[in-house]
Amino acid sequence: MAQVIKTHKPLATQPIKSGQPLGAILASLGIERCIPLIHGAQGCSAFAKIFFIQHFNEPIPLQSTAMDPITTVMGSDDNIIQALAHLCEKSNPRLIVLLSSGLSEAQGSDMNRALKEFRKQYPKFERNEIVTVNTPDFYGSLENGYSALVESLITQLVPEQKLRSIRKKRINLLLSHMLTPGDIELIRQYVEAFGLQPILVPDLSRSMDGHLVKQDYLSVSQGGADVNMLRQLGQSSLTLVVGPSMQRAGQLLSTRSGVESVYFPHLMTLAEVDRFIHTLQQLSDRQVPEWIERQRGQVTDTMIDTHTWVNDTRIAIGAEADLLVAWMAFAESVGMNAVSVVAPVNQPCLAALPVEKVLIGDLEDLQQQVEEKGCDLLLANSHGAVMAETLHLPLMRIGFPIFDRFGEFRRVRQGYAGIRDNLFEIANYQQQACHGRPVYHSPLKQPFAQSALHTEEEVA
Repeated sequence: MAQVIKTHKPLATQPIKSGQPLGAILASLGIERCIPLIHGAQGCSAFAKIFFIQHFNEPIPLQSTAMDPITTVMGSDDNIIQALAHLCEKSNPRLIVLLSSGLSEAQGSDMNRALKEFRKQYPKFERNEIVTVNTPDFYGSLENGYSALVESLITQLVPEQKLRSIRKKRINLLLSHMLTPGDIELIRQYVEAFGLQPILVPDLSRSMDGHLVKQDYLSVSQGGADVNMLRQLGQSSLTLVVGPSMQRAGQLLSTRSGVESVYFPHLMTLAEVDRFIHTLQQLSDRQVPEWIERQRGQVTDTMIDTHTWVNDTRIAIGAEADLLVAWMAFAESVGMNAVSVVAPVNQPCLAALPVEKVLIGDLEDLQQQVEEKGCDLLLANSHGAVMAETLHLPLMRIGFPIFDRFGEFRRVRQGYAGIRDNLFEIANYQQQACHGRPVYHSPLKQPFAQSALHTEEEVA
């Protein structure tokens, strides 16, 4: 059991934390033809948009209700109604996610009341689904906002039913924010390889994977989980939950529709990925495909090849709780030692981490701990680059946002392929830090006298 300690600094100088609205926006980008609408000032959406554009290098659909000083004091329901009508008229989205901000939460705005009034005034937009979610940014972090939206999708879209028709080959996957579009794509391939039909919630692998589309520009998300399929989550035979923050969503779905769930804290150790594949094998009653067995063999071979470099590596991590759980399990499974662990906010799963102390703070706290204890490798988002440069340590970029490397947003970190590539990356960092790989010199190379070369050039 870890002791969770909160710092009492009045100011976060190098924050790890991203607000709840960013988490809800990230999850909504994994729903097809969806547009998130922040109930707040224009700045609330502007800052969020910059983060997402830098992370994904893609245009991001996002709007705000543009609260001003008068509506903030006198009431802003009209802003919501006008914004919803404008979005439905202009973009015809399949789903609008109406999320609150710190400003509207402090005002005490009732978004559900405004939504009822909108439905009364504009019955012609009844086919446009609207889901509300409370995401005050003065509480929690990206992780809370992300899981809150998934729970809202379940409670507001999935019908309650006692007797249900079951589709045996269909399974639900509730996926944590720690999974990149590359991770989600790999998980989909695992499931489909067993002949099963997955419904991924949310599905960033088909919307934020960095692909070009035929249309020049769309004001809604392009790809992702289908809203009609979300309504049918209660008909699936099983739900696979990946990530501690998704456990509550799995329980909600089970309570509403009776679909049992199997929980996986992560897919970053050989034991957890084996359990995931074994679950799929039992559910489908099929043999494990050869390409999956081959990927597993690659992981075990990589462990043998890299263990001298990876074993006893001292790491320092600053990340959201789900990521900490996953990376700590990975580190423990390959013999690495975590000397410093910092999370942006407290979450229930942090107390179970296999370390003495988890500090609730920012990257400045992480830097102070590293200066006292030392380490070989830093793991954090792109905000940790300055700290890594100051301490002359390599930085392995994880989490959100990552804005100083191309392709990091879809790097595979989970599954057999992710474990293999993580080991290679860490071993290369360690080898480079120790002495670097020597430049190859061929033993067959013949030395030639400079004078002889000059003579030949003069004759020519």
